[in-house]
Amino acid sequence: MSTMKTEFLCVLLLCGATFTSPSQETYRRVRRGARSYKATCRDEKTQMTYLQHESWLRPLLRGSQVEHCWCNGGRAQCHSVPVRKDGDCYTGNGLAYRGTRSRTKSGAFCLPWNSVFLMSKIYTAWKSNARALGLGNHNHCRNPDGDTQPWCHVWKDRQPTWEYCDVPQCVTCGLRQYKRPQFRIKGGLFADITSHPWQAAIFVKNRRSPGERFLCGGILISSCWVLSAAHCFQERYTPHDLKVVLGRTYRLVPGEEEQMFEVEKYIVHKEFDDDTYDNDIALLHLKSDSLTCAQESGSVRTICLPDASLQLPDWTECELSGYGKHESSSPFFSERLKEAHVRLYPPSRCTSRHLFNRTITNNMLCAGDTRSGGDHTNLHDACQGDSGGPLVCMKDNHMTLVGIISWGLGCGQKDIPGVYTKVANYLDWIRDNARP
Repeated sequence: MSTMKTEFLCVLLLCGATFTSPSQETYRRVRRGARSYKATCRDEKTQMTYLQHESWLRPLLRGSQVEHCWCNGGRAQCHSVPVRKDGDCYTGNGLAYRGTRSRTKSGAFCLPWNSVFLMSKIYTAWKSNARALGLGNHNHCRNPDGDTQPWCHVWKDRQPTWEYCDVPQCVTCGLRQYKRPQFRIKGGLFADITSHPWQAAIFVKNRRSPGERFLCGGILISSCWVLSAAHCFQERYTPHDLKVVLGRTYRLVPGEEEQMFEVEKYIVHKEFDDDTYDNDIALLHLKSDSLTCAQESGSVRTICLPDASLQLPDWTECELSGYGKHESSSPFFSERLKEAHVRLYPPSRCTSRHLFNRTITNNMLCAGDTRSGGDHTNLHDACQGDSGGPLVCMKDNHMTLVGIISWGLGCGQKDIPGVYTKVANYLDWIRDNARP
């Protein structure tokens, strides 16, 4: 014990000070403004409790991985995910953050977790499981109590308090656990939702009979916003009649980790042209009782939006996904999510001349299956029912949304590409409209 620490304790004893360590729940309530929690899942590893559909990260004892967990029906479902080794950012709520940042958002320096000024605090280097929580002889930001983001103790107004740290959140959009399709079908491949976790399924209530029907695909771009195609909503449904399902592999069969939402409102581009399908884009706002809606999991994740200056080389291979028909003559939509691999056509091959004099605008792009030779009866393409779904391409190791499935001439015809809404042209429109 250092002289400083001994003197500090002696002063406290002379003053008759006593330490009463509050319970963990009391500390959490005080530190977060007496926020009320109704727990439905308990994580035995971290001894924390979580609400239904709430997600969190917990560190594994070995290796550079953490487990991403999700509260589902009173049971925690977890899977391992990699952690960035550079520590520049945190994922989830930062529970597994082990970086070296040690300043708060106000610019204050963090106190060491073994500071003598923290003797009365719960989360310190002396806590029994301090090592597992990342606490020790350092002042690096941590999140030992499962808060919303990393924090630390600071000295302010002559007493110790706490503040959130100036640590950026890692970019997790466009990441996935890709599973190679095992079943080839006409027009594409059967896929698992974990390979396309941004894929949404939009349903609408039947007007003349009970029940609902599948309407279109959609794309999760943030916790509470889904992109789709404007032409899907030409019948002007009321938001109350719409439902969005995330995390579902089979179109009509509930998934183990699926999330279902009513629609608060939807916004169709004011300049959508139902003759040419120019400006074929729409936004759906998911309904939620909190500031967040969709919870990130292995089956549900946002897609990255492109930069306005994004320029991918001609013939770049990309992917599309959806629950649409196998071919134009099929009487039913696919029962399972499908994926297709197509290439981006150069602008010189995406013109009216190449699409039987149909209007092509600068807000559109073309992509199709360019395989040559052999059998052309199984070319990959979008089809009826895929509308509103994603066309995504790899950019900087993240899948990025390049297009929204819009229209085409038939399905999978040789040398005839599908037409997609060019997302990069609508970034300002998305930003201006996708607000709470």
